[in-house]
Amino acid sequence: MTKNLSNIGLMLTALLAASAVQAQVFKDPALEALLLAENFAELGRVGTARAAADASDEQAVLAQALAALRSNVPAQRQAALARAQQCVERVPKSAACHYAWGAVLGVQAMSEGLMKMAGSVGRIKDELRTASSLEPAWFPARGAVVEFYLQAPALVGGSVSTAKEVALAAPKPEQVTALQGRLALHDKQFDQALKLLGSQQWDPNTSLGRDVRQWQLSAAMSLLNEGQTERVRPTLERLVRERADALGLWGMARLHAANGAHEQALQLLDKLAPLPGADRLPVDYRRGVSQQALGQLDAAKLAFQRFVTSRSSAKSLVDDARQRLESLR
Repeated sequence: MTKNLSNIGLMLTALLAASAVQAQVFKDPALEALLLAENFAELGRVGTARAAADASDEQAVLAQALAALRSNVPAQRQAALARAQQCVERVPKSAACHYAWGAVLGVQAMSEGLMKMAGSVGRIKDELRTASSLEPAWFPARGAVVEFYLQAPALVGGSVSTAKEVALAAPKPEQVTALQGRLALHDKQFDQALKLLGSQQWDPNTSLGRDVRQWQLSAAMSLLNEGQTERVRPTLERLVRERADALGLWGMARLHAANGAHEQALQLLDKLAPLPGADRLPVDYRRGVSQQALGQLDAAKLAFQRFVTSRSSAKSLVDDARQRLESLR
């Protein structure tokens, strides 16, 4: 249960990537443009200023919430949480405000410990479900409800069968297809996930398309870890053709490294490092692995040291980086 509650917190941290079938998270085009550009600093600045001027400005409250989730600064989350609660009180029929409250509450509660998280799970579920019921076609809320039921332990309301019901009840065929792919990913049916998520063209410049890209990459990386390099090559090459962003280049870098082409892997890692979203990837860890394989030991040490110091990735990778550092001394 502890592990699953942690997963809920991690899932809610990622809610800013939630998608909308009409290519929008925001109804406000200016805010949507900032989100798609991953300019979270400006998104937070604009949202905070507008919400301070009008606590009923639901789009501003949503902007403040998503920026707070991305920044992971406690004070920023607390301010966004207070603003979301106030917005729900003033605009009780606002899906955006309920969604903002549920998402930020999950991350804030998780940051305060598992007991706080356990006590807040019911509220999180209620807020996300309310947001989805108020605007059934708004994909961020529906996607978040599906994630909740997939990640929460049964003791506090988690249910894979309910997640499937919510997914199949989506009002648009493309929503259903995307969520079925997400469910297959959760069930570790990685080939089926790639089949569903690759069954149609997704615009990589839309929010829905970006979610699908993340799920495709996740399924591909799982198969890659099983040694199925050629099985995932078409998916990874397609991701890069559609958009040479951090995710696409990351997938190809991993493929090159798995095939022993570490020089090509390093070239792609250098190329993706300055791109939006790269800060959420363990770039220095993978850079160090490839440099170590190539005998570039001093460079590998520096990469592993940067990675360990950042403390921004999975514990298993951090532990492995520490072990590699010890072996290089």
